[in-house]
Amino acid sequence: MKLYSEDFFITPQQHITVEPRVPQPIFPEHTHDFSEIFLVTQGIGLHVLNGRPYTLCPGMVCYIKSCDYHLFDNVSNLNLTNVLYRSDSSFTYLNNISHFFPTDAERNISHWLLNKEHYNKAQQIIDKLNESDGSDLAYTESLFLQLIVNLQDGRYNHIGEGNNEQRIIQMLRWLNMNFTEDVDWGHLTTQFSVSLRTFHRYMKNNLGISPQNYLIKLRLSEAYYQIRFSDKTITDIALESGFNDSAYFSTCFKSEYNFTPRDLRHCSN
Repeated sequence: MKLYSEDFFITPQQHITVEPRVPQPIFPEHTHDFSEIFLVTQGIGLHVLNGRPYTLCPGMVCYIKSCDYHLFDNVSNLNLTNVLYRSDSSFTYLNNISHFFPTDAERNISHWLLNKEHYNKAQQIIDKLNESDGSDLAYTESLFLQLIVNLQDGRYNHIGEGNNEQRIIQMLRWLNMNFTEDVDWGHLTTQFSVSLRTFHRYMKNNLGISPQNYLIKLRLSEAYYQIRFSDKTITDIALESGFNDSAYFSTCFKSEYNFTPRDLRHCSN
């Protein structure tokens, strides 16, 4: 399936538009002739980008190029704000902005979490973009530049620095990269200078799930990818994804996706 810019952009001269998805339903694999950036404003879900699964949660930003293909599945009250743009070379006043986007070598870093400061600022800029009719190209493109600079700035911070929320974001980023490891929550929260109670409260209030359930979702996403695109046995995939027991893995998988690992393997074949 392919989506076309003429269905979203009002005129051929319009290069940027805002498209809310409230809610974002399950949507099959597709591509489009435009690029997009989306912010997760609410809920959770599975996003599969170029065959690689990602667990979406509030405060996450994602970059989609026109050459990418992706789908949404297993969504729960998932709301997105999409900023669509024709390409990073289609602008009138902006030049050489590609370094504000993930490079081809960084395609595995297409999703990241924003802290509240950068998230709120991004929403304010997007609101202004949405209010603009697009006729003032200089103004619209200046807002888009502010947005991508803010999002890129929100990508970086250092372990142990910042307030509680910033350190929790750092911890979640670490989990996104190291979810197959055995996790000692007490040790991990100490490493990031956050109390275990504060971490649990943040997860419940902002993501609506416990830290352990978030970790399981990350592991299941990796297993989903491996089952679809590798020839490894399901038992090996379970172990490599961080599960110590293949029966428990199958139970979690069925609960998350409403089908078994073997069902997915059969469909993939």
